[in-house]
Amino acid sequence: MTLRLTSKQPLLCEAQGVVSSREHSNPVRDNTAPTKGHNIPATTRVEAVNDANARQNPLVVVLAWMKAKDAHLQRYHDLYMDQGFDVLTVKTDPMQLAFPTNKGSQYIAQMVLDFLLNNPNYARLVVHAFSVGGYQMGEILVRMRKGGSRYLDLAPRFKAQVYDSLVDYTGIPTGFPTALTKSQFLRKVLEIMIRVQSVIMYPMSTVHYKAASRAFHDNPLMCPALMINSKEDQVSGLEDNIRVADCWRKKGLDVAFCTFDDSKHVQHMGKYPDQYVNEVLRLLRKVQLAA
Repeated sequence: MTLRLTSKQPLLCEAQGVVSSREHSNPVRDNTAPTKGHNIPATTRVEAVNDANARQNPLVVVLAWMKAKDAHLQRYHDLYMDQGFDVLTVKTDPMQLAFPTNKGSQYIAQMVLDFLLNNPNYARLVVHAFSVGGYQMGEILVRMRKGGSRYLDLAPRFKAQVYDSLVDYTGIPTGFPTALTKSQFLRKVLEIMIRVQSVIMYPMSTVHYKAASRAFHDNPLMCPALMINSKEDQVSGLEDNIRVADCWRKKGLDVAFCTFDDSKHVQHMGKYPDQYVNEVLRLLRKVQLAA
């Protein structure tokens, strides 16, 4: 989990004529270009970050797809940082997905929540989740619900949500192998293994997948949502996206769709960069987080 601080002023501060500093006093390792800000690795015990806890920038929580590299995510980081967002990047590796408890996806969910609670200055939040990042968001929502009053003030801080190539738990048997290998034979073997595991290890994994899926469908975040998908995505089923959107719309959520004809899983921005960026910016403008 890594926090990236933008050097740009947030939209709200610009409107008020507030000048934000481009220099940071924290002795942190700078892994980005000077125009993009600083990287702050988030530790396993996430406290308020000195550089971050006085900032008024909005924050986007990027829940990456499996095995995503920083180079793959850079264009998304740039999209938000150019709009004055700080970026919290969260990655879930295959073993953390396979075994959610202990140091798995539930542990990651708690880390994210701890960071957000310890940094209440990030009062304008956006989540941008890719593929199984939607499942990771479900684990976050499970813990928010179980935490009750502890997270009562957190949900209203979310202003927008974006889901790119969303994969529900039912898509894990096919999505997981596709992310790991290009071999059709190995994909089929892994799919069979996962389906067998889902039965044998029901108490250790499948029960948590289902709980996260229920929490995701019963989304307590009432902010506008954008779902980005493709008719040709072999991992993320368009029908699954539609079912989720229908659940949310019944609750009164504003859900927009951006469906491409032929782009592959989590490759929509690469093939249609202008349309992708325009759709995200349209959502951010709707909630007054972009100019």
